Amino acid sequence: MSQKQRGFASMDQESRREVARKGGRAAHQRGTAHEWTAEEAREAGRKGGGVLLCSGDDSVTSRVDDLATGLDNIATALDHLAHRRSATTPQVIRSIRQSIEKATDAIDRIEKRITA
Repeated sequence: MSQKQRGFASMDQESRREVARKGGRAAHQRGTAHEWTAEEAREAGRKGGGVLLCSGDDSVTSRVDDLATGLDNIATALDHLAHRRSATTPQVIRSIRQSIEKATDAIDRIEKRITA
């Protein structure tokens, strides 16, 4: 039997993405696409993140390093924003604080798991 790739496996990544994009659009137009609630998305992310952190996959370390770099970039951007006059609203500040609290809680959970 031939091992030649067929179908999606023979397509380059951009072609696969375009086909998937078209399928997603069609499903939304038909009304059959799944609409994630915030709670479903949060739970899926929690499960996926937990699997990655427990897998022992070396790429997880790289992802965590990338997250740390991203958080450092956010902190730098917020510091720059603090030194400029801007049109920031109290709602935006609350939203940023909530996001930081969520990130802090997640870091605490990770730390608790690795020190247990």
